[in-house]
Amino acid sequence: MSRPSKPTVRRLYKKALLAVFGCGEKDLDAGLVAALKSDVHCAGSAPGNWCGPDGALEIYCESGIPNATDINEFPPMPEFGYKGGCSYNSDRWAKVDALVNSGLNALGYPGVVVYHEPYNSAVVAVAWV
Repeated sequence: MSRPSKPTVRRLYKKALLAVFGCGEKDLDAGLVAALKSDVHCAGSAPGNWCGPDGALEIYCESGIPNATDINEFPPMPEFGYKGGCSYNSDRWAKVDALVNSGLNALGYPGVVVYHEPYNSAVVAVAWV
């Protein structure tokens, strides 16, 4: 079974990251859109070369793309009836992976699966299964 090109996977990840982490408001999403243009690289040609040539993508999470390891905690605000809570970016990155894999399936690559794997606190690698 053939794999899609790395630029195809990159395009799908950019769309999925915007869909999951964006809000749909052009002005508010501007920072994320700019980061998606400059910080999503094909593995093997990325500036840091953290993943090597065998991976699919290398995504830098220093300029607006949320890292997969971040945990967001929100304090209680009883004056607003909010009890507090916590969200994990890894849950949202799993949604990104699902959107990308669905897109690959729709493009005629059934059985081809990619997934994210945090490399460190600033880099997320995307690998082939």
